[in-house]
Amino acid sequence: MPTQSPRTRKDYARRCRQLAKAAQRELAKATGQRADTIDLTPAMLVDFVISKKSDYLANSWRVVRSAVIGTLMKTAPLVDETVAKEIETAIERLKQEKPAPEKEKQPATSRTKDKSPTEKDLTRIRHAALAKQTQSATDLVQYLKASLSTGLRPCEWPRARFGKSTRDGYRWMLVIENAKATNGRANGSIRTLYWEELAPEVVQDILTWIARAQDGDYDRRLNTIGHQLWEITRELWPRRKEWPTLYSARHVAIAGWKAFYVRNGQGPAERLEALAVVAALCGHGSDETASKHYARANAASGKSPVPAADPAEVQNVRRVIKLDWLESLREAKANKQARPPG
Repeated sequence: MPTQSPRTRKDYARRCRQLAKAAQRELAKATGQRADTIDLTPAMLVDFVISKKSDYLANSWRVVRSAVIGTLMKTAPLVDETVAKEIETAIERLKQEKPAPEKEKQPATSRTKDKSPTEKDLTRIRHAALAKQTQSATDLVQYLKASLSTGLRPCEWPRARFGKSTRDGYRWMLVIENAKATNGRANGSIRTLYWEELAPEVVQDILTWIARAQDGDYDRRLNTIGHQLWEITRELWPRRKEWPTLYSARHVAIAGWKAFYVRNGQGPAERLEALAVVAALCGHGSDETASKHYARANAASGKSPVPAADPAEVQNVRRVIKLDWLESLREAKANKQARPPG
């Protein structure tokens, strides 16, 4: 697939491995075998993926399908002719599976994801992790602390660069290679976060997690802490229907930025500029994404320091949102009435 970046291919391979492990677990449960003893064939993997199609919305299904197809295509030249033929048949089957979820149905990942955990919940997770006294639990706590301050996607940490700011008025800066910079989904290849000041412990949290992300097999470390978080949240809240994930830290960070930049009393122009700033901090290509798909502004704890965006990167954000004309008129009247006479 020539249009895929190396990072996309890596993400697809990771997604395919996750699906393969899920297929093995399901087969193990049905047959009474151990999951790691099941020899999963391409046909069995595709059968499993197709059986889960109804759990995905259209866009999510296309990503899953592309991940499996891309990984199988990469594997085909490395195996014997018989297996290669099986892979070819499995790919053709999967290509024919068009997205067909119910329009009002959320994908399985969204149905169980708590996008706006409370500060109390996050504290309980950290305490439960530290009580386990394992390296994976310590890593999980370190990841959460660093991500709540920066809002990075889990996969963006290995290429992040943090240090003294080169911009006047700011002491610290974090440069991130945007994970979704293809096809106009980001506001550029990189985004930059600036802070006027940061507490020493926050600086250390960010530096520590970058070092861990760049040291050894980060994909395995990420999978390990994700599984650790899964176990902890189910132990803490077995009756809930939604639980925090690694991405929840990004959602909480973005909620804090929205609460800081998008405020009551702003005029239409100010509101649109604030939304563009939030989009730039997120690395989004348009000002619409964070408004629709991330936690509400009031979901944030407000305790993490709020970064500033690079003005040039803010200008790269596509202005998609159109404020409702009635809301604009109401705000204009309110602002006019609030002005002192004369």
